[in-house]
Amino acid sequence: MNLRKQLAALFLPTRRLTGTDPELPAALVQQGGALGGQQWVVPRAECQYRQADLSAVPQRQRAAAARLAATRYQPSPEAAVHIAWRRGIAHLWIWTMPPAAVASGEQRWIPESLLRAPPETDGPRLLQLVRGCEGQIWEGGQLLQSQWWPAPPDADAWQRFLRAGGLESGAAVPPHPESLPWSASWGEGGRDWLPGSANGRERLAWLALGALFAVALGWQLAGLARWGLASAGLAAELDRTRAEMAPVLAARERAEAAQAEAERLRGLQAGTSDYELAARIVAAQPEGIRVHAWKRDSGNLGVLLGGGGADPRKYVAAYAGQPDLADVSATPLGSGMELNFKLPKGEAKP
Repeated sequence: MNLRKQLAALFLPTRRLTGTDPELPAALVQQGGALGGQQWVVPRAECQYRQADLSAVPQRQRAAAARLAATRYQPSPEAAVHIAWRRGIAHLWIWTMPPAAVASGEQRWIPESLLRAPPETDGPRLLQLVRGCEGQIWEGGQLLQSQWWPAPPDADAWQRFLRAGGLESGAAVPPHPESLPWSASWGEGGRDWLPGSANGRERLAWLALGALFAVALGWQLAGLARWGLASAGLAAELDRTRAEMAPVLAARERAEAAQAEAERLRGLQAGTSDYELAARIVAAQPEGIRVHAWKRDSGNLGVLLGGGGADPRKYVAAYAGQPDLADVSATPLGSGMELNFKLPKGEAKP
């Protein structure tokens, strides 16, 4: 083990589960280094999961964009948020009722789900956690959907979870919950360099080591003095070059902002248009059916049809062969039949 790894091992955090006696062996998740401090591991049962695709946002702006996105999901200002990155996707875990020390930022924490290794292949899986079970859907090495249950889900709950993740449910039955050992975090997180934190102590150690190295090489400073004059000339040249490049850098900033706006506008076109859905809904019914009302909100679509029979089963059966319209319920009304569709995730309006 080289010096860098040895020094880094000193700052590994000691991880313990929340809600357990810290003196019990079961509470210890990872034994860290002497200078790593403590990090709480929060069970998935106490967290909410969300994600934000920020791959179109410039790299240096992603951290601020993720913090802004997290505020939309915080139920209260005291709720703590843990952000982990995986190839431009910000995975957000919200601890709704953290201790005061965590809410104020004095203590660190990490969600349990981050310490369960991702699968080698894409698809759904069911994990046995410290408390309850977690269903996950992975695609392309990314976590797309997460759902927690206090006990293993039944077939109906599992099928609803698969449909929510855009998968065919059919007659799928939930798999046996899989127990995984603790692992390293599969997401990248920002580093806290504040004084007193583990990362701050690590930085201080590196600075001290650098200072000792600088003192050992101090005798060479006299020989480098003549390079100071040349450096002054180079600095002046660099300032001139920066002044010349300022318009180019400003143009680049505008281009990146325009690109981000274009990506956002393209995202507004996702999903099937209302005109196409209306045509398909009417086409599946007998001739003479008329659309009296139409309301589309996020992933929900409500349609009021007139001119048909009063048997709701016929209306529901008409869409059995269309996966994106199969999740439908029919309610007879005095003015016709009200159909309520649950559209797949990809069909929801932004």
